[in-house]
Amino acid sequence: MSDTNAIAAFLREHEATPVGLSPTLPTLPPEEDEDAPPITDLTIEIEPDNWKPKLVPEQPVAAEGEYPVRFIDGCQSGQPVLCLSVRGRGWPIPLFLAEVGAVALRLEGRRFVREFRVVERVLSFVADPFPWAQVEAFSTALADDPEFRIRVLPANMPSPEYSPFDYEVMRGQARARAQEEMTNLERLALAVDRSVPTLVDGPLDRVTGEPAADAPLLVGVPKIQAASYLHDQGWRTLLALRPAHRTPVFQIAREGSITVATWYLKLAGGPQSAPNWGYVRVELPWGQFLHRGGAASGIVDRLSRWLIDARCRADSYARMPVSLDPIVRAEDALKPLFTPLPVLVNRLYRRSGLFRRNEL
Repeated sequence: MSDTNAIAAFLREHEATPVGLSPTLPTLPPEEDEDAPPITDLTIEIEPDNWKPKLVPEQPVAAEGEYPVRFIDGCQSGQPVLCLSVRGRGWPIPLFLAEVGAVALRLEGRRFVREFRVVERVLSFVADPFPWAQVEAFSTALADDPEFRIRVLPANMPSPEYSPFDYEVMRGQARARAQEEMTNLERLALAVDRSVPTLVDGPLDRVTGEPAADAPLLVGVPKIQAASYLHDQGWRTLLALRPAHRTPVFQIAREGSITVATWYLKLAGGPQSAPNWGYVRVELPWGQFLHRGGAASGIVDRLSRWLIDARCRADSYARMPVSLDPIVRAEDALKPLFTPLPVLVNRLYRRSGLFRRNEL
């Protein structure tokens, strides 16, 4: 059987139908966090009852080794493109087509040099319900096709509390698997060179374990605040932040993961901004934080000032208030390497042999 026939045969066997982007619907029951909750120590810099916003001074500036010169970012572009039906069960299995990539930029003087990049095309779906021999043949055909070079990523079946008839659950599993592959590429970009201070776009525990205390500085900057670590006074402090202000430092420790010193930093704001917009959370590995003298050494303020000065200032960029210019540049260096998603979707439809071109 030819590669093209193997692709078409698998899709025809499992009643593939075209799908596209659609609004995400709520899924019940809510997903439970299987990990132990993090332990938060709010007493690192100031007693919790005394928390208040702290102005980040302009002097002294960060010394060499206290600010990043290498920047890691990842990107994903994808959507569901086909939906299969499990024979005899009727479970909807969306196929999530995506390109994922990671890039590393290094600051050399006044310019950024792209020193690492990797982009992969992937197709992820919950594969367990299908005969494995068919999945393997389908995967091989997609990988060998010169127009695709797509790698199939089997996603996990959802946990038992979810219904396999819920399309959103199956779509979430497929998208999460593609996102995991993007994270793997970010880990690779980070591992290629750990000899200089490096900043990662996002939390550190996604891409690294505990680094040596005396290793070059590693900084994480999550833009999306998906968890609540603060007490009531901490929340009042966070919502009262003005640009160039920060919260006190606190510690987040999770079993089996990296322990970090962290704080919230307001990069930008404005009269029409929501009170929860314009700040990021900064992370340093706990061992590196202590090795450099902890909060009393002033490294938190010096690094915060460097980050404020490095913030994105392009009003045309939608996430400007929570973005750093080096990360925006990294994103701009990576996205042109992606093939436009509609091109890949149309190629897959043509290879499937199931749809006429004028139906697209």
